[in-house]
Amino acid sequence: MKLKEFFAPKTEKVEEERDLIKFLSEVELFDNLTRNERRNLSQHLYERKYKGEEIVFKKGYPNVVMYIVKEGELQTYLDTPEGENLKTIKPKDYFGEVGLFLEEERTATIVASKDSVLLGISKRDMSRFIDEYPRAGSKILRKLASVLCTHLIRTNETLASKRDELIDLQKRLEDSESQLQELKNSQEVDKEKS
Repeated sequence: MKLKEFFAPKTEKVEEERDLIKFLSEVELFDNLTRNERRNLSQHLYERKYKGEEIVFKKGYPNVVMYIVKEGELQTYLDTPEGENLKTIKPKDYFGEVGLFLEEERTATIVASKDSVLLGISKRDMSRFIDEYPRAGSKILRKLASVLCTHLIRTNETLASKRDELIDLQKRLEDSESQLQELKNSQEVDKEKS
């Protein structure tokens, strides 16, 4: 056996680890971690592969794993007759983060639209990571709080905008009803005159 062949598996593993650590640095939730902290985090991640059109999970399933898209693309759907597509999830995006901290069910169905590779971390493994590496855990929690607050602000803005649209529609409906009633009254007066 040649020396190169002897070291090949170890070299591949080192390169895979290096690639994973670099990838994690490009994920918003982990971009503030040091290289060493990302290496430690990578020990708690596992990889799942999905074929195109394969369901990752359905609305109502237990939410105990956060996923990061390493490769591929996924679609988020509400369980409606139209199957409304909420958003597309691409590499470096993550989802399911709320389930790491709350006992909540999945709020949407996720389907791989292309062959995809996801990195997962369970609620138990994230807790273990935070306990083992409190400084890195604190960084992740602060970043997650910031991201969730930003999502909440956007949701509030969307709700306010939708509320304003609803108020406008209600006013237009009332105006239309008023005009319709005036038209009916006018027609009745015309009938009485005839």
